[in-house]
Amino acid sequence: MDYPRFLDIWRNLDSEIEVSTSGSTGTPKKIFLEKRMMRESAERTNNFFNISAASHLHSCISPDFIGGKMMAVRAELAGCGFSWENPSNRPLADLPKNRVLDLVAVVPSQMNFITDSLSRLPDIKNIIVGGAPIPSILKGKIHESGINAYETYGMTETASHIALRKITSDRIPFVTFENIGIEKSDSGTLVINLPGQPPVITTDLCEIVSEREFFIIGRKDNIIITGAKKVNPLDIEERIRQFIPQRFIVTAFPHNLWGERIVLIIEGRDFFSSDSLMKQISEVLPAWQKPKEIIFVDKLPETSNGKLKRSKNPEDYRS
Repeated sequence: MDYPRFLDIWRNLDSEIEVSTSGSTGTPKKIFLEKRMMRESAERTNNFFNISAASHLHSCISPDFIGGKMMAVRAELAGCGFSWENPSNRPLADLPKNRVLDLVAVVPSQMNFITDSLSRLPDIKNIIVGGAPIPSILKGKIHESGINAYETYGMTETASHIALRKITSDRIPFVTFENIGIEKSDSGTLVINLPGQPPVITTDLCEIVSEREFFIIGRKDNIIITGAKKVNPLDIEERIRQFIPQRFIVTAFPHNLWGERIVLIIEGRDFFSSDSLMKQISEVLPAWQKPKEIIFVDKLPETSNGKLKRSKNPEDYRS
């Protein structure tokens, strides 16, 4: 789908729009969102960033996904300028430098180019970054660049983000928009309460700070249980990221004795010694959290919109 086609669908008289979930926690599926719900979501974001008819919005992501669709809806409701480009790892590079963009939507992988190319890019007032977690190293680059950028939290089922946090080098919580409630389920996952909608029970493990503030600490279905101990792969990744320049994930494969065996999977060729890397990892992780194997693959598996798939099936990593 392209943006003109989506805008034609948005402007018709139907009360719902068919959208696809990302598939990051399973098979992508088709669901229907009420246009009323999408309008309310768009208005929350427009109000937060003071978007008006004089503003200009720009999307670097595809309208096949909810993040792209909602950029178009925000522009429609504000009656403001709207432009877009084909997704790439050189976002905004073809736009004139004298262009002023009030709100830009990107994914984390595009932010590396933006932080390295600010002097050649248009004047960007605000950026929202979504679609995947932002690595701590990239957060530091964004903070040092001085860009007014926000990490988003949300999903297709909530018509895009329900919370934002300013991207800094510090650990700060997400803050929900007003009138959106949050709570923790009995299993420790985040529950989102949107006005006029049934609760959305997520698979994201959370830490509730206040009525509107929370941290995401991993996915329930990604937790590794090895030797009767629970391991959060995101925690391991943050602690070993300093040693690995390539994309990688920590996951687990089934094991007859331990239940699951922790595995480190790195994208790209073996540019360094596995033994040397294991020695570095041993300095920051206890033995029971250390990967038992390092696997190099040509490309890590992804969903259709570029999110990494953290599978526990060894066959998913066969070249």
